[in-house]
Amino acid sequence: MKLKIVSPMGQFFEGEVEGFVIDTKDGQQTVLEEHIDCLSFFDYSEIIILDKVASEPIFVALGYLHLVQNEANIMAQFASADAEQAERIFERLNKRKHTESRRTNDK
Repeated sequence: MKLKIVSPMGQFFEGEVEGFVIDTKDGQQTVLEEHIDCLSFFDYSEIIILDKVASEPIFVALGYLHLVQNEANIMAQFASADAEQAERIFERLNKRKHTESRRTNDK
C-alpha cells in the first residue's frame, strides 16, 4: 500500500509499505493492504511502519488519516522522527488550539 505523510513543512514520507500502526481518537489502528476506506483523526501518534526492514517510527501531531483504495494519506500539523521534538510541538500546538477556542467562546 502507498503511504504519504504531509505537514505544512512539506512531504515528510512517501513510499510503499506493508502496513502501519497509528493511534487515533478512536483507538489504535493497524492498517494493512485492502483495509476498508476510512477517515480517522489524531492528536498525537507514533506511527510504526510495518515492513521487512525495521523502520524508525514517525511522530505526528494534530491531523487526520484518509485511507482510500490502498492509499493512505496522513495530514499533520507536525511530523518528525524525533519523539522529544514532536512532543514539544504537540504541546505548543495544543495550547494554541485551546487558547483560540477560549477566545472564540468569549465573543
